[in-house]
Amino acid sequence: MIRETSRVAYEDLKMSGKLLTQKERIVRLLKKKETPMSRKEISVMTGIEINAVSGRVNDLIKDGKLKEASCRKCFISKKTIKPVFALPF
Repeated sequence: MIRETSRVAYEDLKMSGKLLTQKERIVRLLKKKETPMSRKEISVMTGIEINAVSGRVNDLIKDGKLKEASCRKCFISKKTIKPVFALPF
């Protein structure tokens, strides 16, 4: 369940134009790296908070711009994760 504060913050991002910027930064990073990355790895590389990365990655998956890859260990958290990669478009 999404908390009201998260929903409000998301709507504020959409209205401010920053949401698109975060999505663009994530896609550009994934295209540049050419390798699937965890949300935590994306967060560290972009400086975007992990909660924002998770939301933007989920949006990008729904938009058909990212896809999840096979499970592997995150290089940062050492947890098993499903990394994402950019689809050509």
